[in-house]
Amino acid sequence: MTLADRLRSTDAEARISAIGALAARGAAAPEELEALAECLGHARKAVQRPAAEAFAALHAAGVAVDSILERSLQARDSRRRWGAAFAMALVGEPPARTLPVLLETLGADDGDVRWAAASILLRVKNRTRLIGSLVGLVTRGTATQRKMALYCLRHLDARSAPLERAVTAALGDAAWDVHLAAIAVLPRVAVDRDAAAERLLAELAAPDVRFRRAAAAALGALGHRAGSVIAALRGAAAGPDPSLRKAAEGALGRLGGDEVNGR
Repeated sequence: MTLADRLRSTDAEARISAIGALAARGAAAPEELEALAECLGHARKAVQRPAAEAFAALHAAGVAVDSILERSLQARDSRRRWGAAFAMALVGEPPARTLPVLLETLGADDGDVRWAAASILLRVKNRTRLIGSLVGLVTRGTATQRKMALYCLRHLDARSAPLERAVTAALGDAAWDVHLAAIAVLPRVAVDRDAAAERLLAELAAPDVRFRRAAAAALGALGHRAGSVIAALRGAAAGPDPSLRKAAEGALGRLGGDEVNGR
């Protein structure tokens, strides 16, 4: 049985062993590269990830892997597209052409895969295009993509009126986890701090305690020391819900410590 045959084995352990052998050899024939690329779309991450790592090892050894990864990036199988984008990110700086696949993968069923895609997205150098794409996803993506796009935006340290409008609009999202993400992200993107504080104060009075807790923490992150904010947080800190009390006390501490807490 050839190495290419082993890379196409129906037995996952056989594939993993063959991937390791190919990476250690540091050289690959075209048929072996094609078989390795097929492993990028394997149903098991235990095969998919080593295959991506093998591509990075082969690239480091001087093997030309760009063309096979480019073709895999256009594959019909979404798992293979993701595997190719992941391999490209291991090879070097994530190229702009991986952006559509990474954005698509933010909606994956597997949480580990979603967060891996998010981590790679944060390494994309063209921040203007990245932010625009994420804002578009907040508006038009699936619920999972909307949530993940918001969490990516939280880490980009970007503020603009269009970005703020998109996050503010997401406060009205029907999906609770998207709504929750929007609360957490608003302090990081807000341009109009007064308006953001008012939005978060409304969330602090929401029927759902999850939103109230998130709003309390977000008001602390916003850093807006208006009297209405301090009063609302003090009220939440005196309430019956322990987790909300803790979040409100933490926010008050961030806004001024003992002075704000009135001690």
